Amino acid sequence: MTGTDDVPVPVPAPLRLAGACLLALLVVLAALPVLMALDPAATAASVIRQDPSLSPGDVEFGVSAAIAYAAVLHLLYGAVLLWLGFRTLRRRRWARVALTVALVLASLSSIDSMTNGPEYFWWAIAGDVLHIGIIALLWWPRSVREYFVSPRPSSVAAE
Repeated sequence: MTGTDDVPVPVPAPLRLAGACLLALLVVLAALPVLMALDPAATAASVIRQDPSLSPGDVEFGVSAAIAYAAVLHLLYGAVLLWLGFRTLRRRRWARVALTVALVLASLSSIDSMTNGPEYFWWAIAGDVLHIGIIALLWWPRSVREYFVSPRPSSVAAE
């Protein structure tokens, strides 16, 4: 047997904290489309800011499309983050790297949310704070870095 699965190693506390931050991020991701649906007037204001020439019917369609887009995008992103998070906790180095890349890309794409109006600004900031915190917890603590180091066999057993 080879790989890091063979050696049971407890998950370091900073990595468990990253998992908790990931769960908080999932709450933020789920909350935004729900709030958009609960406050369609604010969502309509955002749609109108994008294109003031829209008819009332087009604004209504734009609100529905924006809510659906946000819900689907956040659901897919949340599912990917959750899967990568579980794989990271199981010492998969590739998942740690992929999770980091996903978080960086999400932070870059949040710039679009920040510019879509004040109703999205603080949600994007909250998400970015969590992104940065999770990335720091994935790479900075020594215990986490050591968790992902391949174990070296102390001796070769004769068969």
